[in-house]
Amino acid sequence: MFETPERIFVVMEKLKGDMLEMILSHDKGRLDERVTKFLISQILIALKHLHSKNIVHCDLKPENVLLSSDAEFPQVKLCDFGFARIIGEKSFRRSVVGTPAYLAPEVLRNKGYNRSLDMWSVGVIIYVSLSGTFPFNEDEDINDQIQNAAFMYPSNPWKEVSSDG
Repeated sequence: MFETPERIFVVMEKLKGDMLEMILSHDKGRLDERVTKFLISQILIALKHLHSKNIVHCDLKPENVLLSSDAEFPQVKLCDFGFARIIGEKSFRRSVVGTPAYLAPEVLRNKGYNRSLDMWSVGVIIYVSLSGTFPFNEDEDINDQIQNAAFMYPSNPWKEVSSDG
């Protein structure tokens, strides 16, 4: 960062990779188990760091996961902290933030949320990465499906996923 009396300049690294969202929209729409495991472990490490600082991302989704290169196992960078909140370990927030398909049930029920919101979002990212589809029926109200745990498990996309992951 560089600051002048009139302006602030922020210099960021140039990433040669893509958003996880773009990778999932290509080819067969899903990732290999090994790649998914690698990327998710990095997302979890990043969240562990954020959560240790009492920061909750609140809008974790494939569009907000950047890949540093086009390599098979690239480094992950989280972005778009526009909805991020400072939330203590034992405190909760009630404002509804985030993208509907990745929102946790407690957010939709207005029961308050904490770091668990990010963990729920990671679960949805894993599902989408491995199956190539959302766990919800797009023709029905997504909020009702999330609150009632009405997830889809069509057998077809899961045939290639091993039982031990």
